[in-house]
Amino acid sequence: MSRLSEELIQIQEQGDAAVLATVIDAGEKGGVEPGDKCLVRDGRVTSGTIRHEGLLQAILQEAENRLREEKSKSVALEFPDAGGKIEVFFEVMPAPPKIIVVGAGHIAVPLVKLAKVLDFRVIVMDDRMLFANRERFPEADEILVGDMAAALKGLPINSSTYIVLITRGHKYDELCLREIIHGPVKYIGMIGSRRRIKACFQRFKEEENIAEEVIQRVYAPIGLDFNTETPEEIALSILAEIVKVRRGGKAQSLSGKWQMANSKWQMV
Repeated sequence: MSRLSEELIQIQEQGDAAVLATVIDAGEKGGVEPGDKCLVRDGRVTSGTIRHEGLLQAILQEAENRLREEKSKSVALEFPDAGGKIEVFFEVMPAPPKIIVVGAGHIAVPLVKLAKVLDFRVIVMDDRMLFANRERFPEADEILVGDMAAALKGLPINSSTYIVLITRGHKYDELCLREIIHGPVKYIGMIGSRRRIKACFQRFKEEENIAEEVIQRVYAPIGLDFNTETPEEIALSILAEIVKVRRGGKAQSLSGKWQMANSKWQMV
C-alpha cells in the first residue's frame, strides 16, 4: 500500500481535513503527467507523486481556498515556469463539523440537541460539574469539566470548528475568547450585551493590540437577527447563524446589524 493510500485511510479514521489534488491536464509541462497526485494536510504536502516545486506551491495556495469553502473544484493553475495552464482537480475532504459549546447553562441544553440533529460533533465544557454532566447532555459527544480557557487552549481546532461562548459571566467569555481569537476556526460567537461586547473589544485593541479585522471575526452579539425570548429560541438563532456561516446566505446577524449601527454612530 502506498503512503498516499495509508494517509487517506488515516484521514478517514481520525476525521482530519485534507485536500487530494490530481493533475487532469498537464499541458506542455514536462515532468508532470495526468494522474499525478499529492495530498495536502495542515498546510503542507505530505505525500504524492508531484515533484515540481512551482506546481506544489500553486497547489498549496489553492488547497487552502478549497478547504475554506469546503468545495471540490477543477482549477487551471498558472505559475512561473508552467509553460501554460495546468488543470488540477481538488477533492476536498473536510473535517467533520464540530461545535464547542463553552458554558453549560440553560441555552446550552437546547443548543446541543439542535446541533446533534444537524449532525455536528458536539463538545460541551464548563467549570461546574453540576452543569456539565451526562444527565443534562446525553447527546453530547464529549463533556469537559474544568478551567474553560485552559481546556480551549488544549483542544485541536481547525476550519471545521465552530465555537459558541455562552458562559455564566462575561469575564469568562472574554478569557476564553483570548485563547481562540487568532485560531483557524470557522466561527466564533459570543453572547452578551452590546455595551459589554464593545468594552471587551476596546480592551483587546488597546491592551493587546489585536487588529480590527481579527476582532470582526467574532459574531457578537451572537445569533441571527430575529426576536428571541426563550433558551430554545436563542439556541435556534445561534444554530441558524452557524449554518449561514457554513453554507452561505443573506440572513442578517445581530453582530452585523450592530456593527452597521456603530459605524453610523461614529460618522456622526
